Amino acid sequence: MLTWKRSLLLALFVVALTAPALAQPLQTWGIGATYGSVNNVNDSFSLDGFKPSEYTIWADYRVERATLLRMTYGSMWTTQALAGQTVTTPAGPMTMPGYKERINYLTVDVSYTFWEGFYTGGVFAGVGGYSFKPQAVAPEFAASQDLDERVFGWNAGLDGEFRLAKNLALVLRFAYHNISADPHRQFFNADAGFVARF
Repeated sequence: MLTWKRSLLLALFVVALTAPALAQPLQTWGIGATYGSVNNVNDSFSLDGFKPSEYTIWADYRVERATLLRMTYGSMWTTQALAGQTVTTPAGPMTMPGYKERINYLTVDVSYTFWEGFYTGGVFAGVGGYSFKPQAVAPEFAASQDLDERVFGWNAGLDGEFRLAKNLALVLRFAYHNISADPHRQFFNADAGFVARF
């Protein structure tokens, strides 16, 4: 049977345990940016496939303790789908040069997070729109050029935040993009950057 002294000690113990959590309210909003590499994984994945460059900016909102809703704007600079491959031209089969293209996108993601001291990990997935802006090609490769188009796609990945200060963290993010373009495109990107939370 609990005496009043034991009850008081138990109450003080509970308050001591919960005080740090009460003193550090959850940060509701986050604004961040990253820069990194793009890996075209349409055919296969290899570590040496990561090439510059991609940048992203985003804002997120904590809808529940472990759930974030995030909107991201990103821009990839990568090679066109058939670059480096043998294609049909009016002059016969030729290897298409490494023509580039800009892929801009806007996605809405849901991220589930977990905490481990100064580190916060997350798993996320979402959908969005992707805009392809291919570099101009020589006339003989016009039929093999990527289309200037806007399409839908989805993405999923992992990220981690390493707290540097009360409102600032280093971010590492790995994201897979599956894009309904013609031809179909898939990318695996690795980025690093910072996020401010408040």
